[in-house]
Amino acid sequence: MNLVKWFRKNNKKVMAVVVIVLMVGFIGGSAIEYLFQGSGGANEAVAFYGKQKISHYDREMARQELEILQMLGAAQVLQSRDLLGILLSEVLFSQERASAEVLEYARQMIQRNRYRVGDKELQAIYSKTVPTDIYWILLCEEARSAGIHISSEDVGRLLAQVIPQLFGGQTYGTVMQNMVSRYGMSEDHILTTYGKVLAVLQYAEIICSVQAVTGSQIRHLASFENESMNAEVVQMRAAYFADKSITPSQAELVEQFTKYKDVFPGDASEANPYGFGYKLPDRLQLEYIAVRLADVSSIVPVPTQEDMETFYRDNRNRLFTEQVATDPNDPNSPLVERLRDFSEVVGDIREQLTQQRITTRAEQILVDARNEADARLAPLRAREEKPSVEEMQREAGDYQKIAQDLSVKHGVALYSGRTGLLSAMDLQNDRHLGRLLLTGYGQAPIRLSQLLFSVEQFGERAVTLMSVPDVQMFRSIGPLRDLSAAIGPNLSDQIMVMVRIVAIEPVAPPESLDVTYSTRTLRVGGAATDDSVHSVREKVVEDLRKLAAWDATKARAQEFVALAAQDGWDDAVTKYNELYGEQAKEDPNDPDVFELQHLTGLRRISAAQLQVIATQAAANPAAPEYLRRLGAERRFMDRLHSLIPPDRDEATEVPLVMEFKPDQSFYCLRSLSIRRLNQEQFESIRPMLLSREEHGESQSLATTHLNPENILKRMDFRFAEQITPVADRALPEDPV
Repeated sequence: MNLVKWFRKNNKKVMAVVVIVLMVGFIGGSAIEYLFQGSGGANEAVAFYGKQKISHYDREMARQELEILQMLGAAQVLQSRDLLGILLSEVLFSQERASAEVLEYARQMIQRNRYRVGDKELQAIYSKTVPTDIYWILLCEEARSAGIHISSEDVGRLLAQVIPQLFGGQTYGTVMQNMVSRYGMSEDHILTTYGKVLAVLQYAEIICSVQAVTGSQIRHLASFENESMNAEVVQMRAAYFADKSITPSQAELVEQFTKYKDVFPGDASEANPYGFGYKLPDRLQLEYIAVRLADVSSIVPVPTQEDMETFYRDNRNRLFTEQVATDPNDPNSPLVERLRDFSEVVGDIREQLTQQRITTRAEQILVDARNEADARLAPLRAREEKPSVEEMQREAGDYQKIAQDLSVKHGVALYSGRTGLLSAMDLQNDRHLGRLLLTGYGQAPIRLSQLLFSVEQFGERAVTLMSVPDVQMFRSIGPLRDLSAAIGPNLSDQIMVMVRIVAIEPVAPPESLDVTYSTRTLRVGGAATDDSVHSVREKVVEDLRKLAAWDATKARAQEFVALAAQDGWDDAVTKYNELYGEQAKEDPNDPDVFELQHLTGLRRISAAQLQVIATQAAANPAAPEYLRRLGAERRFMDRLHSLIPPDRDEATEVPLVMEFKPDQSFYCLRSLSIRRLNQEQFESIRPMLLSREEHGESQSLATTHLNPENILKRMDFRFAEQITPVADRALPEDPV
C-alpha cells in the first residue's frame, strides 16, 4: 500500500498517538500512571470513607492543593496562632519528623499554658500511616459536612495582610500572579483552596471547644490556686524511734514481702496506708569512659596575647559593650552604650578561651573513643535487618582497652568502668550522672536519663524522644557534658563522659526476699568507695521495725506536745534532740533531726493539676516515683486543710498531734492558718480563670482531634483492596 494513502486513511489514529506521546513528554510519570490504572482510569476508587470514594484524581488534586498551600505559607500562618494551629500544620505539611524549632516552640507553649499534653501525644501527630493527601481530603470533608466555609473575599483580605510578611515585602498581586501562572488556575480557585485549610482549622476549634468548664470547677480552681496555708510543725518519723536491734522472724518477713512485693515503694492507698512496697523499677547498667576537665587543662596551651586580642576584636561589639549613664553622678540620666576596654576584660577573655579549649579537647578525645568503640557497629546498623543485642555486644569495642590506649595517646587519664543496676531516680540523684546532658539535637539539651530510658527494651514505658536518633544497647552515647557545673577556673568537679547500655532489667516484683544488686554509680578518680547495694530483705526488715515503732512514735509525739506546752517549743525541740537525736540520725554528721519547721504558702493540689503534671512529666523516666511523692504531698495538704473549720481562718484545736501514715510520721502542730479567697476576689479573677481553662481544655484536646489515627477512624477510612498505599510526593521547600 502507498504510504501516503495509508497516512491519509489512518490520520485520526496517527494524531491520537502523537497527542499521547506529547502528553507523556510534557507531563511525565503521572501521565504513565494514569494510562496503566486500568479501565477505571483517573476515577477509579483508591479508597473509601463512609460511602464516599477517593479516586486517583481526588488524590492528585489534593496533592496539588497542599503544594499551593505550602507555597503560600499556610504552615507559617497556622503556626503563628496557637497549639491547635501548630498541630494542624504538622499533620499537613511536616515530613516524618518535626523540626527541632517547631517542637521546642510547641513544648514551651504547652508548659507555659499548662496544657494536658506531653511528648507522647506530640509524637502521635507524626505517626501517619497513610499519605498526607488522604488526611487533607478527610479533614476537608469533615469541615464541609459541618457547613464550615470561608469565603474567597475573607481569604483575600487575610492574604493581603500576611503575604508581605511572608514574602519579603512582595505584594499580594505579585505573588498571586506568580501562583496563577505557575499552576494555570484562576485566582478564585487558589483562594478557595486556601479557604479550605482555614475551614479545617475553624472546625477543629469548634470541636475542641465543646467541653464547657463548669462554675464549680472554676470555684475549686480559684480556691486551690489562690488560698494558701501556713503551719508550724515538728515531724516525728517512725524511723527515728525504730529499734535497730530487733530482728523480725522469717515468717514475719515472708508475710510482709508477699503482701507488698508487687507494689512500688511510696504507693500509699487504703489497702496500703503506710506506702510499703518492694517492686523493682526499670533499671539498667552502664559502661562508661570519662575524662576530668581538670586533667585536660594540663595538656591545653594557655591562650597567647595575640589569641586574646583577636577574640576581643572579633567579639567586642557582641560581648564587651555595656549600658552606662551619660552622667556618672546621676543614675537617672540617659543611658549610652560603652565599649569596654581590652584591659578591663582581658582576664575574662583568658578564662573563656581556656574553658573553650579544655571542653573542645575533651570532646575530641571522647569522639575518638566513640569512633573506635562503634567502628564495627556501623555495618550492622546499615543493613536492612535490625541487628540483635547479641550481635551489637559482639561487635562493640572494648571500653577498658580503648580508655587505656587513648590515655597514652593524648597524655591524659581516662576512666572506664561499669555501674550497678540503676533506676531513673538513681541516675538523677547521682552527683555526676544526674547532671549530664546531650547537646546538638534542638535548642534544649537532653538529659542522660531520658536518653537511656528511651531504649525499646522498656516497651510501652520507654520515654518518647523526638528529633533524636534511636538509642540502642551497646551503642555509645555522647560525649555528654555537665552544663549545670559552674563555669570558672575551678574544674575539679567537672567531667565529660561517654556511656553505653550493657544490661537492662525491666520492672518486676523481686523473685524472693534475698534479691540484692549493686547500685554503684560512676567512679572518676580517687578510691573505689561506692559499694551501694539494694537489698530487698533489708528494706523489709526496715519497714517492719518502723511498723513496730508506730505506737511508740505516737506516744513520743504526744509527750513532745505536752512538753512544748510546759517549757516552750524551742526548749522541747532541744530536749528531744538530746534524748533521741543520736538514735534518729542516719549519719552521725547530720544536724539535729528534730526542728520546728515553718511551712509557708502551702497550697492544695487539685486532681486536674495532678493530671497536667503527670502528662507533661511523662518524658521524665523518674516521673512515676515523683508522682507517687506528689500524691502523698497532696494528701498531706488535704489533711491539713481538713483541720481548719470552714468558717475560720485558723485551726482551733492546736497544738495537736496529726497522724499521717503515707509519710510514716506523726506531726506535732503548733499553729495552722489559712489565707482564704473572698467572694470579691473570686469575682474579679473568675473571667480570667474561665477563659484560661476553656482555652487550655480546647488546646489539650487538639492532640486527640488531630491524631492521624483518630482522623482515619472517625471518617471510617479504608483503602480499596486492590490498591496499595503510595508514599507522599515531596513538596517544594522554596517559596514563590
